[in-house]
Order: sequence, then structure tokens, then C-alpha cells
Amino acid sequence: MAHASSHAQLDALAAAYAEVGRRFTALDARVRDSQWTTRPAPNEWSVAECVAHLNLTSAAMLPRLKAAYDDAQQLPPMGTRELTGAVFGRLLARMLGPVPMVLGIRLGRTRTAAAFVPGSDLPRAQVVAEFRRWQSEELAMVWRAEGLPLDQVIVESPFVAGARYDAYSALWILVRHALRHVVQAERALARVEAR
Repeated sequence: MAHASSHAQLDALAAAYAEVGRRFTALDARVRDSQWTTRPAPNEWSVAECVAHLNLTSAAMLPRLKAAYDDAQQLPPMGTRELTGAVFGRLLARMLGPVPMVLGIRLGRTRTAAAFVPGSDLPRAQVVAEFRRWQSEELAMVWRAEGLPLDQVIVESPFVAGARYDAYSALWILVRHALRHVVQAERALARVEAR
């Protein structure tokens, strides 16, 4: 049975994943192999590093999300209510979206934990295939969420010690973070192309 309220929310999540997919496909078609690992500046990530970073974060988050899904299946069905998500998780998902630019300066930059900083030897075919596989798995999880009270199960963040949020927010965190770094990769490529 379709859950009208949560279905619209899952549609919105799927649309966000579709945007990431469209932008990544356009980026992948545009970037030349010689530009793939070229940094726009010494302290900024290349296209390859942006994408590889997303692979690392998905690899860390998906096992936790899968465990949360198992927990959610043990709870009573959610009925027709909407998924709410905890305030912290919703706020974090918004903050992790694309970083705004003001007068050529990126606002809201954060330092990446060492475990999620990609290496520099990044074979394009492998990184792209991994990215597409992770995105496909995440989108499949969105559709598996129908009727599950994901806002009632908690995921411990693999990125920040002690940070916890509900599994519904975790899906938004993943897709907003993916959009952030695809946009970062687009900007990196534009700067490399402008040289």
C-alpha cells in the first residue's frame, strides 16, 4: 500500500538523486582525461578527488544505513504520517549542500577528516564506476524506504564522532553532500579549463 505523505517525500529524495546523476553525467562527458586529476589550485581538489571523496563517504555510510533499515523493519508500520527527521539531521542535511559563492569566495567550507581525504592516484574508470554504483545503491534505498519509519531509527555518523541522526535525515545528508561535491567538481573543472 502506498503511503501518500511519505511517498511525496521519497519522490523529492529521488529527484535530488536524479539531479546529482544528471550533473555528474554532464561533468563526466565534459572532463578530459588530462583534466581528471588536475587541481585548480594546490590546496583545492581535482574532479577526481571530489568524486573519490563521495565514494569514500558512501562506503562508510551505507552499511550503517542498511543496519538502520533492518531496525526500521522491526518497528510498527508508519501509516500515512510524514517522515519528520530530527532537527539536527535536517539542519545538517541543509548545511551539507552546495557551498555558496560570494564575490568569488566559497562560504561554509569545512575540513575533511583524514579518512575521507582521497588519494591522488585515482584511475578514472574505476572511480566513475564506483560512484555510479554507490549512487544506484543509495537510490534503491530511497525506494526501499516506502512505509518504513526511518525517522525513528538512529544512525551514528561515520564522519563526526558522537554525531547521531535519524536514517531519513541520513539519506538527505548523503544526497546533499553528493550535490555539494559534484558542484565543487564542476567549479574545479571550469577553473582548469580557463587556464
